[in-house]
Amino acid sequence: MRMILGLLLLAVACGSPVEPPASWPEAELAADRLAWDDDASEMNGIWVGRRLGYLGRYDEAIDWYRQRLEEFPKSYRLRRHLGHRLITVRKFDEAIDVLEQARALAASHRNYLESDGAPNPTGEPRSTTHGNIDYHLGLAYYLVGEFDRAAESWSRCVQQWAKNDDGRVSAGHWWYTSLVRAGRFDEAAAVLELLPSDPDVIENHAYRNLIDLYAGRRGSDEPDADGETPTGAAWQYGLARWQIADGDVESGTAILEALATSDNRASFGVIAAEADLNADP
Repeated sequence: MRMILGLLLLAVACGSPVEPPASWPEAELAADRLAWDDDASEMNGIWVGRRLGYLGRYDEAIDWYRQRLEEFPKSYRLRRHLGHRLITVRKFDEAIDVLEQARALAASHRNYLESDGAPNPTGEPRSTTHGNIDYHLGLAYYLVGEFDRAAESWSRCVQQWAKNDDGRVSAGHWWYTSLVRAGRFDEAAAVLELLPSDPDVIENHAYRNLIDLYAGRRGSDEPDADGETPTGAAWQYGLARWQIADGDVESGTAILEALATSDNRASFGVIAAEADLNADP
């Protein structure tokens, strides 16, 4: 907040025209645009694109990232965020190409924690750049039905890149699900043995609940640790796939159909439900 107010006051002092922001996210975007104007760095460019995405302006974010890649052609970080937003707009093959490039370019770099656009209550980042590249790459492969390649990406997330249990349970859910869909059931069961049974989760409670569901530690209608019934697209999608794998195709498909009508178009659970329903029988 102090950074945003400071940048806006600086703009006023310098004589730059400043329109009152319509919302807090708009104010954050305005501040990051000012930061970019002051210092056209790779990271400042990334934050403008991230803010555009958080506002639902996905095509603008994609165009912005592509423009910045002309200035930073070897940026794996820009490609990581571009790949994410290509998934959002359902351009899965393009996302795969961009994220494979990101992975290759990132190979010689350290795996850093990545700042969150919407920090959790502790303010502690829980994901890494390398992990996010492979996470989104795995998702893109999953969405085009390449479950073996998806599993490979998510295995790296869990075994190489994750620095905490939030990263392990989120990627672990997708790793397990992709192996089940590839018919590699023994390997899927082994993933559950690999993941912590009592994870220290700050953000990804839905994925923790799903891992417990797959491992038989909870039922589908049991309340979570806070006494609440799990909801949300991530839980609903995982529940649908679990029901289908367990033979209850009708119930699972009904959940997928409901998810596909959701207004939460950027949710990975919604995108995956759409992809499942659109896939060839």
